[in-house]
Amino acid sequence: MASSGDGDNNRDHDESRMPKDMKGLLRLCAEVSDPSNENKTSQEIVNQLDPEKQVFLEKALSDLTVNPVQRMKECIHIIKTTPDTDDGIENKLQALEELLEWCGHIDFAIDFHKIGGFEVFSSLLNHEDAELRWTCLELVADLVQNNPYCQKAVLENNLLPVLLESLDKDQNSTVKTKALYALSCLCRDNEDGQKLFTEQDGFSVLMRAMQTDVEKLKIKASFMLNSMCTSHPSYKDILCDIGMVEQFIGLITQEHGPLQEHVMNALLTLITDHDRARDIAQQPQLNLHDILKERLTVLQDKPEFEEEKEYAERILKLISSNGGSSGNQDVFR
Repeated sequence: MASSGDGDNNRDHDESRMPKDMKGLLRLCAEVSDPSNENKTSQEIVNQLDPEKQVFLEKALSDLTVNPVQRMKECIHIIKTTPDTDDGIENKLQALEELLEWCGHIDFAIDFHKIGGFEVFSSLLNHEDAELRWTCLELVADLVQNNPYCQKAVLENNLLPVLLESLDKDQNSTVKTKALYALSCLCRDNEDGQKLFTEQDGFSVLMRAMQTDVEKLKIKASFMLNSMCTSHPSYKDILCDIGMVEQFIGLITQEHGPLQEHVMNALLTLITDHDRARDIAQQPQLNLHDILKERLTVLQDKPEFEEEKEYAERILKLISSNGGSSGNQDVFR
């Protein structure tokens, strides 16, 4: 009986030590990390911390008691009902920022859809305030990233054409970039998303994105094209139809920067195991062979560009075979 009683006493002691406020939480953490803190008062332990750490702990304890679904409902209500004054827009942005935090968790992202969160998208994506537009697009991206449930919900709500419209027509470069980010998250490993993207002429929209002067947009578009062609080689025919091979080569000739590595990689994927794309790349008027040889000369002895150098060498090998204008013997001369 004594043994049982001791167990009950230990359990009661443990339960009495469970934190009920910031100081209690701090004491528990401090005692675990350093047993010498056991004899210090909570206030003494608090006084040891800088204000930033105190704020962090207070937020940590608060998060333990918050109801995520209720908080998301309140944020949705703010977005729906707050007037578009300067303060109102700021309140909407704060609500969106909180939703971004919650919807980074897949279960809460699903809850967001179930409680009617998608109802705010129409007004936000068409709002005159660019920051509201791009923050909303970031929220869409977070919802659909690796989340089949929300990917399906976005498609069913016919949001993919809206994302393409934002990428293609919006005058704000950050909005364009966030729209492309959302599209990429929506279509990645999503057969239905990729099918609709193709039916909506999404590849032409991507090509126009690569013709802007926004380098970040070009890099992300190159990455998405590379990813889609890797998973579905059949898309290469569409890219040949719209002149993407020539587009890539044109981008390679631009002033050297971070973009070229991604474009080289995408071009390599496009012409690998695809005779038509390779034949286009071999056309004498495009002068790709000499462009790449010149680039390899520039990149020589620069280890930070090793990947780009590898892509260029592999492209040269492909276009210099089977009828290439310069022949295999010239590839690495």
